[in-house]
Amino acid sequence: MGIQVPVDPLEWQISQESANAIVAWLANTIGGAESVFRVAATGHDKRLFLKVILSLNLFSALGRLARGITVAYAGLCLFCLYIFAECSQSITFFGRTTETEEQDTII
Repeated sequence: MGIQVPVDPLEWQISQESANAIVAWLANTIGGAESVFRVAATGHDKRLFLKVILSLNLFSALGRLARGITVAYAGLCLFCLYIFAECSQSITFFGRTTETEEQDTII
């Protein structure tokens, strides 16, 4: 196929100890998060329960804000395309007028 690999894949190998350390760290992190979420979901720790509710509401508000910004940006892009289309009708190309200008002068 002629595809060249810029780096030798054997250089990307890690040792067994490093792989075990990474997996152990990931398992501990996921296990800790699971226990915190379990306590928060049961509602036994009221303070943690309120923190979770507040953080979820904050994330929801940020999501709504991001969605609003995205819609506003898309509207701005469409407006710019509209302005470009309107302006491009009156541009002369290499000394020649466009068809719309010739029709306007005839009428």
